[in-house]
Amino acid sequence: MVLTQLLFDSDMKTNIYDVISKEKLDVVSNPIEKAHGLPNECYLHGEYTQIERKKIFEDRWVVIGVANSIPNPGDAKPFDLLGIPLIIIRDKKNKIRVFHNVCSHRGYKILQKSCNIKNVLRCPYHSWSYDFSGALVATPHL
Repeated sequence: MVLTQLLFDSDMKTNIYDVISKEKLDVVSNPIEKAHGLPNECYLHGEYTQIERKKIFEDRWVVIGVANSIPNPGDAKPFDLLGIPLIIIRDKKNKIRVFHNVCSHRGYKILQKSCNIKNVLRCPYHSWSYDFSGALVATPHL
């Protein structure tokens, strides 16, 4: 499937050709001797990023790290995937988990920087706490 076919969706309000001309995108699919990389507009238009996120990243697995970047149980790090805040954490059984880095209470980011978590992920805003599977386990002040 050609990149332009993948990024075109008649159901979306904006399609790729509304953002970048067909001629500029078609050169990516040329034979290697004549092909060029994506035009600069692809890196500058927010609309392109939205289309790319929906058509390429939304329904597919995406590599966001390697296991040795969180080697110990409790190691956690925040990651931003095209504007989606995520947490990568190694649980107490050594399983790697990924979930949204957003508190369900007020939408605050739970994890600001890489660290080792002893028991629960705690939102710094109102101390709502989540276990290593992402489940809400405590709601103080309620």
